[in-house]
Amino acid sequence: MSELSNSLTQTARLQELNHVALEDYIIDFSWSPDSKKIAAVTVEGFVFLIKPEEEMKSVSYQKIGKHDMGGNSVSWRFDGQEFATAGQDGLVKVWDGISGESLCSLSAGNPWVAKVAYNPRNKTLASVAGRHLKIWTDSRSISYESSEHASTVADMAWNPDGSGLAVAAYYGVTLHAPRKQKKPRKYVWKGSSVALAWSPDANYIVTGEQDSTVHFWYRKSGEDAQMSGFPTKVLELSWDPTGRWLATGGGVQISLWDCSGQGPAGRAPRMYEGHANKLTHLAFQPEGKYLVSSDLDSLLLLWAPLEQDKMLGGTKLDAPANLLKWGSKGKLAVAQENGDPVFFTLQHQA
Repeated sequence: MSELSNSLTQTARLQELNHVALEDYIIDFSWSPDSKKIAAVTVEGFVFLIKPEEEMKSVSYQKIGKHDMGGNSVSWRFDGQEFATAGQDGLVKVWDGISGESLCSLSAGNPWVAKVAYNPRNKTLASVAGRHLKIWTDSRSISYESSEHASTVADMAWNPDGSGLAVAAYYGVTLHAPRKQKKPRKYVWKGSSVALAWSPDANYIVTGEQDSTVHFWYRKSGEDAQMSGFPTKVLELSWDPTGRWLATGGGVQISLWDCSGQGPAGRAPRMYEGHANKLTHLAFQPEGKYLVSSDLDSLLLLWAPLEQDKMLGGTKLDAPANLLKWGSKGKLAVAQENGDPVFFTLQHQA
């Protein structure tokens, strides 16, 4: 199915509200904690602060700065007062979340700064560059750093309670919890991880692998489980808000894994068909039951996968989506490969 049928379009529950013509490929973006602003960094390194107005009927934006050589990552602090970006200039840049003013630049220890992430519970900021992890306090002093990773770091994420930081690289996952353990904890696997996601209840650390598998780690015991059979490497990982269900891509079908009880090992996933081309992104609504998915045919589909197997509706984008991010109250932002982010809202039909 390369195009949506008329009946599908007519029953779609995603309503497009507005779009912005940035004309530059967004490499990463993030809603502010109050879902009133979006910080974005582009492949050319430009940093934008985008402000959808009330009910997203209009959208304004400003170009506030740049990373030389290109950008990689963006993260908001939990209070919305500042956000940080990472680039290919070896720097982490911190910006005022209200005005967009540049606050400072921090050296990350390697020219390629892959990711930045604020702690979800306090004002500390983490970055990974090459094999090097750094954590800064809100006064910009380094509180912790480590290079105990077997290769260049592919991804990282804080534990949902902010107590530790998981780092994915070759040979598995390293868990850093400076206040709780003397040395980083290793979850060893002879593979190459490309994406990482904590479950919302922090019971699992999951990685998408270069060898077209998904690896589940039980955080407390260190035991693991591997899921195989995906046509391509798995970059798409999204947890439902309860932490019971994990949606994965790695092909044209959505797989939904039940992680309750003894976990997903030995259980067949629920499979959802609606795309005819490779999935590019998946995103569970963080405060609801909906899941959105996108593919290389520029389709954006909406699901309520725990209620029914068929899609609820969807739309055809102008270009394939390279990022999907939910805000609060049914807001959805989609970054397209043509450089134009587009904004949707959920419409609940009787």
